[in-house]
Amino acid sequence: MVFSMNGPWGKLACISALATLAACSQLPPEERSQRLSVDEDWHLQKMILLDRPPVIAAEPGDDFSEARRVAQRSNPEVLGNRDQADKVLIDTLPYLIGSEPGRQFLQSTGSRALARGAPSLSCPATAVVASPETLPRPDLAEQALRLCIADLPQDRPDCGCEVIAMNNLVTVPRASLAYATGSSARLSVPAQGVDSLLVAEEDPSGGLLLRDLKGQIAQVIPGKGEEVTIRFGTGATYEGRRIQVGFRRGRVAERIYATTENGERLSLLIGFEPDELADQAGAWLAWPSGG
Repeated sequence: MVFSMNGPWGKLACISALATLAACSQLPPEERSQRLSVDEDWHLQKMILLDRPPVIAAEPGDDFSEARRVAQRSNPEVLGNRDQADKVLIDTLPYLIGSEPGRQFLQSTGSRALARGAPSLSCPATAVVASPETLPRPDLAEQALRLCIADLPQDRPDCGCEVIAMNNLVTVPRASLAYATGSSARLSVPAQGVDSLLVAEEDPSGGLLLRDLKGQIAQVIPGKGEEVTIRFGTGATYEGRRIQVGFRRGRVAERIYATTENGERLSLLIGFEPDELADQAGAWLAWPSGG
């Protein structure tokens, strides 16, 4: 197995930045349509957008009284009639259409709420609550926030959660519902002399596909908790842990450290912005102390 930028993966010399690679190596529409679509009937849904949406949020240890109060006031029938309100098709809200939690929310019937970690850049957590029965908005919001807070990493004391959508109301600014169709990835395999720029795309099976300009090279398969497996087309398999950092354009950015059975190490950064990698890639690719 050779992991070389001049080897069987092909040269990446045409790439001047991670953003460029993401733009020129995305899955064709026919390959990602199943993964990124919801039932056709649901595309008729509309959501209410507001210039100044209500903030329904909580932190660990909160009694949820403020979140419940704001949720009670967040009546879509009232807010939808405001001058600043806009009713839009769900196709214009990328995070709801593109992400797994968003699609779960959209395809839920009855009462529904979607919560996400806040601040999103450093708080990777999501929760979807759905009930076929009509739930009071305060109860719906509290359930979503409780589940989201329970999903927060224990080492993030400054994190909380916020409701981003409830029933047919979006409770965050439109910009917060951005979603990247592909994520940048940086792969390092020191024993092979590899330091490559790639693209990570959603896999219909629930993992991620790593691609260069010539096609798929590996699959990232999440396991229980932080466990992860990276399996290359050559048959090489690395197993290790994934450290979720936070959301970037709707996707979770994460650092992965894994080894083969003979101890060969791999470091993989997925979903970070180019300026972050320019500043931090060297430190993040280095194997964690004690690892």
